[in-house]
Amino acid sequence: MRNRQYTLVIGVILIFTSALAGCVQETEPLPLTEEEIGEWSVVVTIDFAERGNETANLEDRLTNGTITFDPVMVSNNTSAYRVMEALQLRENFSIDVTYYVGMGAFIHTIDGVAGAADYSTWWGFTENGEMASLGASSLMITSNTTLGWILTDGS
Repeated sequence: MRNRQYTLVIGVILIFTSALAGCVQETEPLPLTEEEIGEWSVVVTIDFAERGNETANLEDRLTNGTITFDPVMVSNNTSAYRVMEALQLRENFSIDVTYYVGMGAFIHTIDGVAGAADYSTWWGFTENGEMASLGASSLMITSNTTLGWILTDGS
């Protein structure tokens, strides 16, 4: 009987931790809604570092592994993640995202270039040239802004 209780407890813990671990986005990105289009200009730069030659669609448009896109115009309190979602549709590239409970979306792959599974490299996220203090799904645009995704090497 005691072994059954331990098995049940371990099973519940595994289910709970799996739910917290994250879910991969499998839905198609959505364009900005009328309410999300507005007066704030958001310029996005993506820096693939030395891995620009691995991109699926952007390689021909990169300069030294980097691309800066024309602004996306958004309204107050549109998230940086929604900007990136709209940009991928407009500019024909993809992002892969994992959602974490309590933390939101984590962009782990841009145009086929992923951070390392051991997190020795990852996509760093900047707002106006500084590391963002919030994740992309929590960072709300409230003025003209520059956003950056930089393939960051932690080794």
